[in-house]
Amino acid sequence: MAYFVTKRLAMMLAGVSSIGCVGTAFAQEAEIAPQDHEPGEIIVTANKRSESLSKVGSSVAAFSGDVLGTRNIVRPEELAKAVPGLALAPSTHGTPVYTLRGVGYNADALAVYPAVSVSLDQAPMPFPVLAGHSMFDLERVEVLKGPQGTLFGQNSTGGAINYVAAKPTDTLEAGFNASYGRFSEVRGTAYVSGPLGDTLAMRVAVDGAHRGNWQNNFARTVEDNSSRVDLRNGEENYVAARMIMDWRPSDRLKIEVNVNGSVDRSDPQALQLVSILASPTAPSVGELNAALAPLNDLRAANWSTDEARPSGNRKLFQAFVRADLDLTDSVTLTSISTYNRLSQEMAFDLDGSDFQIVDAPQDDGTINDYNQELRLSNASTVGAGFRWTFGGMYNKSEVHEDQWITYKHAASNNANNLFINASGIDTRSKVENWAVFANGEYDLTSDLTLKAGGRYTKSVNDTYICGYSPGDGNVAKLFTLLGELLGGQTVPLSTTDCYPLNDQLLPGTPYLDQLSEDNISWKAGVDYQVAPDTLLYANVARGYKAGSYPAITAATQAELKPAKQESVTSYEAGIKTRLAGNLMQLNGAVFYSDYRDKQVQGTVTSDLFGLLQQLQNIPKSHIFGVEADLILRPTTGLTLTGSGSYLKAKVDKYESISTYGQFTDFSGDRLPFAPTWTLIGDFDYRTPLGSGTAFLGGTVNYRSSVDAYVGASRLAFPSGVGSNRTQLEYPYRIDGYTLVDARIGYEFPGDRVTVSAWGKNIFNTYNIQNAISYGPVAVRAAGLPATYGISLGVKWH
Repeated sequence: MAYFVTKRLAMMLAGVSSIGCVGTAFAQEAEIAPQDHEPGEIIVTANKRSESLSKVGSSVAAFSGDVLGTRNIVRPEELAKAVPGLALAPSTHGTPVYTLRGVGYNADALAVYPAVSVSLDQAPMPFPVLAGHSMFDLERVEVLKGPQGTLFGQNSTGGAINYVAAKPTDTLEAGFNASYGRFSEVRGTAYVSGPLGDTLAMRVAVDGAHRGNWQNNFARTVEDNSSRVDLRNGEENYVAARMIMDWRPSDRLKIEVNVNGSVDRSDPQALQLVSILASPTAPSVGELNAALAPLNDLRAANWSTDEARPSGNRKLFQAFVRADLDLTDSVTLTSISTYNRLSQEMAFDLDGSDFQIVDAPQDDGTINDYNQELRLSNASTVGAGFRWTFGGMYNKSEVHEDQWITYKHAASNNANNLFINASGIDTRSKVENWAVFANGEYDLTSDLTLKAGGRYTKSVNDTYICGYSPGDGNVAKLFTLLGELLGGQTVPLSTTDCYPLNDQLLPGTPYLDQLSEDNISWKAGVDYQVAPDTLLYANVARGYKAGSYPAITAATQAELKPAKQESVTSYEAGIKTRLAGNLMQLNGAVFYSDYRDKQVQGTVTSDLFGLLQQLQNIPKSHIFGVEADLILRPTTGLTLTGSGSYLKAKVDKYESISTYGQFTDFSGDRLPFAPTWTLIGDFDYRTPLGSGTAFLGGTVNYRSSVDAYVGASRLAFPSGVGSNRTQLEYPYRIDGYTLVDARIGYEFPGDRVTVSAWGKNIFNTYNIQNAISYGPVAVRAAGLPATYGISLGVKWH
């Protein structure tokens, strides 16, 4: 492993060695901050240069590391709850699904480019699963809303999340934060930072957590001859680490090496089964007898106890090398070389029952990703009337995922189908992206700035998909017979041969395809500083998300065809202002997005196998929205923060098969995971007490109902038909909810020791984060119940 890491770092260092040489001067400093920012204001890099958030003419939500710590925001899903318009839905295969302003992609395969991109210090993590443990020891988090692509490392239609890690310091510092909470949760983060010489500084941080099982199996007891381990699920176990070296060999050259890694052996979340669409002719034992979960109990779930019992093992390694060379006093050459590697061995219970109606006892996979960006810029030059950036990017990703899907208790396991009970899906993708980009800002006057940018991207995705027959090989026997009946030839299949029928209705060959796409994303806008404390802006931008292939069980290769790239053209106008001597800050925006070819997980029907998944495109939809956030400081020590968003996200044109097997016109239905209303309020009060400071705070988060699938609020479950069973009339509609968090604590004199008590979802409000269709079942992923604990933070400097 050490050789592997050293070899990869050497390769990346070689990639930047051509732009610098060794020198002797060292000056530890943050990125250049603007001269006119207000004290305490967050400095962001939304335009790839440091500037005050209030001076950025676009919609950006930013949280400093101190705010993240104060609010105890330690997970990506908690960050999503703090940003209006941002949603994070857990998928059944443990890959996060981000949706921002109604733009997202609800898919669970590893090799899926998201609609909302994620990066760490501008180093891209092109697949969402790579960013699972990046939220520790951070300087800040930036959430950029709207289409991206002209500046950041990958195209996206919804937005971008940029984690900014805390950097090495010029003096020796160290600290830790440890907490203990409900379900025996122990969580800790520690760091040490300081100089190693005149030109070199280093920071090392470690993060980890252990939490006991929080889910109860409502369907089994010890008296049922179940072991106690079968009655609990949800244990969390992970450790992550980050090392940053900051080397300043000369006044003109800075090299930063960032190495991250994590090992996560947490249990995947068990699901709540709420509906079963049983076979109308011969319902299976699982469809007839699987227990439906009780409603309004966040901890209730059910799962298989055999090979499909939820289990997890993910290992992640990431390294990047960034070099900034000042070619002149105003022009900088930047190189960012990034390598990501993930490997996993997972098992998922997909149906929320102790039967195997549909389960995934094996989901193994690897991601190897390399990205190289080179750019020239004068964007950090203070006082430049024309600020420009141009450059290029190359990305290569290789993704391999090998899944088993078992269905021995499903209706398809019958004599007519030769008692098939398991399918394997071997997916291999090689994706290459090339891009060139340019961006500029020109001060027409001291108050009026024009902005424009563009990016050309070429993407080539070579994909191999093989559905094979693990276990007893009955699927191979069935498709050998189907080849004889439908294709007129006998193609004997082994358990490792590919069974989906090709264009000649014959099995035995893998699905091989190449998706080659290109696009031009762009952005134009104007900023008008109407007063020193008031900025008006207007932008129009277009972004793209690359096409994708599915990772699904398919009877024919036609079901494996990709969805083509999607695009969003967004029109936005906004205001950022300060009032009453900075006692009040108000930001607001109104936007309209023209959404073309949105990628969705659709449904097709099969005479032999019932409902099957398929990737599809929604030809046309639109989103109208209004956002605002307000900060009030009415008195010393009291800060009130309120933010909200209104979204109207509608399908204009789309016809397909519904999750209940009916051909449906979805025009006028809501887009998934686009709540009409999101309202967030926070108060923080601090007052001197003794020689230190006492603090008290709380957060209220309201989200209105959302649809997990298009049409979920309109298409009722066909209850009362045959053996169909349901707990809900609309199982794929997620009701709205209000969550309340609270905190109280004390900072000892010197700002070195802090103790606090906290609670999340303190009223134990029932909340659902995702609703998923898997063939005949509808399952739901519940949010965490009430959690609470105590924390201790210590700093040395």
